Amino acid sequence: MKRGHVPIRTCKGCGQKSPISTLTRLAVSGDTLQEDPHRKLPGRGIYCCKNEQCRNQLAKNKSLKKMLRFYS
Repeated sequence: MKRGHVPIRTCKGCGQKSPISTLTRLAVSGDTLQEDPHRKLPGRGIYCCKNEQCRNQLAKNKSLKKMLRFYS
């Protein structure tokens, strides 16, 4: 990683791009979606803003299962 490089991710709730440190990673564990504060859980994950409005928007997203499916 280059010195001074800041990874950018897109919030799946609102679509805003932000530095990875300001977003929360959500990962699939079995059939459940759980918060991954240490960013260490295996499998696919998505990023979401830490505010409640984005989480509510993400919960309404019907394509969430498609985004989170993983291949075994």
